[in-house]
Amino acid sequence: LYKTLEAETGQDVSFHGVGNLRLATNRDRMDEYRNYQCTAETIGVECHLIGVDEIKKLWPLINAEGLIGALWHPTDGHVAPVDVTMALAKGARMNGGTIHQHTVVTGIERDNNEWVVHTDKGSIRCEHVVSATGNYARQTAKMVGLQIPAIPVEHQYIVTDVDPTLKAYREAGNPELPVLRESDNQYYFREERMGWILGPFEKDLFPGELERLMPHVEACLNRVPSFESAGIKDIVNGPISYTPDGNPMVGPAYGLPNFWLSEGHSFGVTAAGGAGWQLANWIVDGEPSVDMIGVDPRRFGVVAKHFAKIKNEEAYEHVFVNHFPMEERPAGRPAKTPPIYDRLDEAGAVWGARFGWERPNWFAPAGVERKDVYSFRRSNWFEPVGNEVRTMRERVGLIELSSFAKYEVEGPGAREWLDRMVANAIPKGVGRMSLSHALNPSGSVRSEFTITRMADGLYGERFYLVGPGAGHDYDYDFLQKTLPRDGSVYLKDVTNQYGVLVLAGPDARRVLQKLADADVSNEAFKWLTMQEIPVGYCPNVRALRVNFVGSLGWELHHPIEYQVHLYEALMAAGKEFDIGLVGMRAMDSMRLEKSYRLWGTDL
Repeated sequence: LYKTLEAETGQDVSFHGVGNLRLATNRDRMDEYRNYQCTAETIGVECHLIGVDEIKKLWPLINAEGLIGALWHPTDGHVAPVDVTMALAKGARMNGGTIHQHTVVTGIERDNNEWVVHTDKGSIRCEHVVSATGNYARQTAKMVGLQIPAIPVEHQYIVTDVDPTLKAYREAGNPELPVLRESDNQYYFREERMGWILGPFEKDLFPGELERLMPHVEACLNRVPSFESAGIKDIVNGPISYTPDGNPMVGPAYGLPNFWLSEGHSFGVTAAGGAGWQLANWIVDGEPSVDMIGVDPRRFGVVAKHFAKIKNEEAYEHVFVNHFPMEERPAGRPAKTPPIYDRLDEAGAVWGARFGWERPNWFAPAGVERKDVYSFRRSNWFEPVGNEVRTMRERVGLIELSSFAKYEVEGPGAREWLDRMVANAIPKGVGRMSLSHALNPSGSVRSEFTITRMADGLYGERFYLVGPGAGHDYDYDFLQKTLPRDGSVYLKDVTNQYGVLVLAGPDARRVLQKLADADVSNEAFKWLTMQEIPVGYCPNVRALRVNFVGSLGWELHHPIEYQVHLYEALMAAGKEFDIGLVGMRAMDSMRLEKSYRLWGTDL
């Protein structure tokens, strides 16, 4: 986009297509770059893995000691954000847009199915509002009752005077050097008027001072020796808006019709074109044209400011660290825990978190350190996870999955509403269930629900919907916004009322029948059915004969206050069958073997 703006608007954006060179000093970093390359090639971005000799050719002023390779983006570069802004503004005006500068928004309210934006110069009525307010995102969100985790952090960078070595190199007719990124020392580096800009990403966030930048300065001095001869002209310390995972928030606001967010852009103007492009598609066509789930504003849920502060600082610290598959970040945890958290912890759980819920990823056996050692190759959990898979495939295993999102739907219009919403038949008989998908206008998968027909309630037909835990607010927002407005359907979020234990494996029936006051034989309790049965002391367990691992078994949805008892009873009943605890990574392996698609990943 930025390369075409001048031709379209007449406004230069000062794009320098010098390329981007990402350096690597270790094998893990090169593995990460191979992963980036796969993504880049998929979406048509040119990039190459290169060796040290090629690095020296592209960057003759570099000290290549300690380098093993790099990722080279020849079409990348840098722009002047002010010029980009002016070009976009000019293009907007040319296409009929109106821009009110020096105008303070004093409030936003909903009136007669429209938005009214109040300012110090009058009010504007509109159908849609896009909030793109940078470091003021939390204040803007409060105007409409939202609490969002976009909080500014400090970011410093250094601007130097002229570097004589660089000046001589350029005056000899050589082109501008590529943008340099040394992720292993957490900085970026580029030319600026015959001098340099050095931008570090620190681990600690304090008032601006050179002393805390010195480790990055020294690393850069080692990599670019001539940097030492360029005096420091300025140290800039300014705010950058961050989110708990470092990705922006782009898309619909939770619970508000036609209110859109484009906030938390920690890399600023870099994502401006893409964010505007996809928001426009979303507003006009009802969906974006690329998968935006990784930046959807509803992925966090409601996040308290204290939690957001901790996670945002963590995201800033993690900008340049190696990002491995299945990465878990520790700050602000545990936040939400199931009742049996302590028992699972004592059993060696190595924890992960989704949507704030703590979930065991795997269980470390005696003598094995309870710690993830990440890699793009075989990781330390490979053997323990393999044993958990064998436990569930050959005997019987138990998985804690209370993080599932759960909803009850009831009313005379419930069936019609669900039938219109998903692309599958709604189950008719009590206890029947179906795996159903809500679709986008294009036919792509939007949401996934297991829909179970319950016994009729006081107000009509009743259904129990189960969806992915990570999609709770994403789905609940969708369900609420599509509800009939005539009161014919009642929707209730019961996620926190019901815990879930998955009992599965060839011996699962033998374990369950010792505790259930019901016939759980194959003839009496068929696959893809649900029965409400007493199990142990719990008088009413919603036992769903379905699971995500592909073995004989049940999801046992229970009033969460009974979870400790059910866990201990199931483990005791399964002792003679050598029952074992199973984590998320084993479950993921088994569902892949079974070709069960995962929402947000495969779908």
